[in-house]
Amino acid sequence: ASEWPDELRGAPPIQYSTLSGPAFLNSSSNSVSVVAGATALLPCGIRNLHNYTVSWVRGRDIRLLTSSSATYTTDTRFVAVNPSGGQQWILKIHYVRKSDAGVYLCQVSTTPPISLNVNLSVQEAIASVLPGREVYVQSGSRLEVVCQVEGCPPPALLSWTRGGQAVLTPESNTYDLAQSNGTTPISRLVLARPHATASDSGNYSCTSTCTKPINVTVHVLRGEELAAMQHHNTSAPGALPCSALACLLAAAAVLLHGCWPVSLLLLLPRPHPLPQPVPAAWRSATLLSQTLTIS
Repeated sequence: ASEWPDELRGAPPIQYSTLSGPAFLNSSSNSVSVVAGATALLPCGIRNLHNYTVSWVRGRDIRLLTSSSATYTTDTRFVAVNPSGGQQWILKIHYVRKSDAGVYLCQVSTTPPISLNVNLSVQEAIASVLPGREVYVQSGSRLEVVCQVEGCPPPALLSWTRGGQAVLTPESNTYDLAQSNGTTPISRLVLARPHATASDSGNYSCTSTCTKPINVTVHVLRGEELAAMQHHNTSAPGALPCSALACLLAAAAVLLHGCWPVSLLLLLPRPHPLPQPVPAAWRSATLLSQTLTIS
């Protein structure tokens, strides 16, 4: 009698597959950090995918975002990309927001499914202005305010507005704008005519494609007004301005004790120096300038 069952006698030899199942190229969790407004690329490398499907799921609400190349969310910023049909399945998020930060899962439809976590962190760009949020300039002198945005991905579009209207328009021919070619975009608000006038006083806003507006108030003062302000803020050299009551108390203390008590010194208000002019480094920085000619 044959040692083989009847159903196996004469059957073709069994073919054993040497192929293994799907596996991630990087089995540990990945971290991706981008600046708000940029495009985030979340990687997911898979080998031996065969006919299985790759899906991207948002971790915080278990929301299916994509499956293969199809998108299953109404937010069109999310797109799955498989470059050249290779092993990489990338979740692309356009115009990343701070709220997009969190964990995303790259899943393969095996039984049970296997998944890889990718953590996305989003950094916000920072806007600042020089010489400060309050700018004082003497009538007839040059007005220069610099708006700097750090961490804004290129191309970063910066603009100045006044009263909701763009400062740089072909009709006004009043201001020029310059922007650096590096990773730190710089917008410069410069009065194109040589003398600032009272009409240039007001509120200005610097806006960019990746930051909230930052406001600046410009004060154009006559020479005597600026001198009076400087005298009020600085008083005599080496002296501090004080209120009438504080000065009387301090004078009485000097007569009685021959010195200024520390407790009374604390009552004296500190001076408020005027904003400093724009540092020379800003003016000497290499910029790609677009200057409008005054007719």
